[in-house]
Amino acid sequence: MKKIVLSIVLTFAVLSVNAQALSTADNTAIDERTSNFLDLIKTKKYTQVLDYIYPELFEHTSKKSMFQIFSILEMAGIELQFNSFEVVNKKPIPAEGDIKYALIKYNMDMTLPLNTDDLKGIAALLVPSIESSFGKENVEYNRAESYINVKGAKFLLGISDPKYKEWMFIIYDDSFKSAINKTIPAKVNAATASSAY
Repeated sequence: MKKIVLSIVLTFAVLSVNAQALSTADNTAIDERTSNFLDLIKTKKYTQVLDYIYPELFEHTSKKSMFQIFSILEMAGIELQFNSFEVVNKKPIPAEGDIKYALIKYNMDMTLPLNTDDLKGIAALLVPSIESSFGKENVEYNRAESYINVKGAKFLLGISDPKYKEWMFIIYDDSFKSAINKTIPAKVNAATASSAY
C-alpha cells in the first residue's frame, strides 16, 4: 500500500514540476508580446495582429475569419472602441517535447456606439449576434444612451515553438474550437480547457 501511495505522490510531483512556473525570460517575453498584441487589437491593426498568430492554425482556418465579427461590425458603420485590456494571469501548460505553452487570461472592455438612426434600428439584430460571440452575460445594451458594451475574460494560448523566434498566440475561443483541436496536441488542449473554463 505504501508503494502505491508513494508512486501516486511521485507522479503528481513530476506533473507539478512540468507545469511549475514560467522562467523569468519566458515571463518577460510573454508580457512584451501580449502587450504588443493587445495594443494592435486596440488600434485595430488586424493585419499586424495576424503576425502574432501561431502559423500552424492557418492550416485549419482562414486568416479572414479571425476578426470576422469586427469586420462585419465596421462594415455596418459601427466604430468599435476598445476601452481597455488587462492581463490577469499567465499559467504554464504541461507539454511534451520542445514546444512550450502558456495560458494567458485577460479582461476586455469594448464599446460599440450606435450613433446613427440606422444602427439604432438594427440594434435588436446586432445584440444577439454579439452575445453569441462574447456570451450574453458579457454584453450590455444601453438603449437610452445608444451603445453596446462588451466586457469579459478572454484567453490566449501562448506557444513557444523552436520553429519561430518569438512566442506566438492562438485566440483560445470556442469560435475556433475545430481549428484549435487540429492544431495543438489533445493533451495540451485538455489541460488548457480545464485551466480556462
